[in-house]
Amino acid sequence: MANQFQIPSFSELPVDKKGPHGNAWGLWGPDDQLGTLNYLTSDVVANAVKEQVQTGQRISLNWSLSGPIYPRFARKIFDLKLLNKAPHKHAHDDEWHFNSQCSSQWDGGRHYAYQEEALYFMGRTAEEFAVSPEPNGIQHMSKQGIAARAILIDWYSWATEVKGLEVDAMTGYQIPFEELLKVLAHQGLSEDSFREGDILVVRSGYILQYETMLQEKKDLLNEKYKTELPENIGVKPSKRFLEFLWNRRLSAVAGDSRSFEAWPCTELEWHFHEWLLAGWGMPIGELFDLEELSRVCRSQKRYIFFMSSSPMNAPGAVASPPNALAYF
Repeated sequence: MANQFQIPSFSELPVDKKGPHGNAWGLWGPDDQLGTLNYLTSDVVANAVKEQVQTGQRISLNWSLSGPIYPRFARKIFDLKLLNKAPHKHAHDDEWHFNSQCSSQWDGGRHYAYQEEALYFMGRTAEEFAVSPEPNGIQHMSKQGIAARAILIDWYSWATEVKGLEVDAMTGYQIPFEELLKVLAHQGLSEDSFREGDILVVRSGYILQYETMLQEKKDLLNEKYKTELPENIGVKPSKRFLEFLWNRRLSAVAGDSRSFEAWPCTELEWHFHEWLLAGWGMPIGELFDLEELSRVCRSQKRYIFFMSSSPMNAPGAVASPPNALAYF
């Protein structure tokens, strides 16, 4: 349980002084596989359910597995093979083939390492992954799932409708942490609205723009993506934002873009992926479909909800579709 351990302040990191910058290795024990998900104690989850589930309304946060068809990303897209078992019997099976990060996903502890040191969460290595499904496999996240109070920061609505900004989500547009705080205030919330174990969810408008872009732009991007990795809008990496995430003891972050942080990340020598995944074992949710959630939050003027997610029990897997729902 998270509250059984003494959590250091951000300024006291790293926990493992022999390890890379910012790490929390060993904070939750020498064999830890959950990282910041340790904050999700039974009491934390029970209180979140009691407070947030009021009407029983449910909203899926899962983008279609066939969502990123055109323009297509570099990863293998969803391919379904339907198996008709006739004439032996009137029935069907099917086979699914896809990259676990081709649509809505949780990045797990095998996805990204400290780049200079080539070390993953808890100092584990690619060589360990090659011989065993145990270290940092996504199956550890599936045992109790991810269930928590969550707060949506609807940056895209604020940026386009309140501030009148022109935003191209298919570029490396960076969302500063200071603007996220301004959106919180616009929504009637603040930094103090967050509690231990909460999930921070940021809407950048990526999926909305992907699904509504003109055919001409789709063709141009599809051609570009054949030789170049896609760019995408996301949060601007900063130590101030990292300090907020750590000191508020959040369990996970998620957004609707291809990566939670803007990509490519060009201003710093490190990425959020290093600090969050490799340093803290904090899951990063990407390509979550936040469009219906945004509409409901705005209509109800309520941006705090309960989120449940059931990652796949796939031993040794790097990532997983989230199977995520928002509850009101």
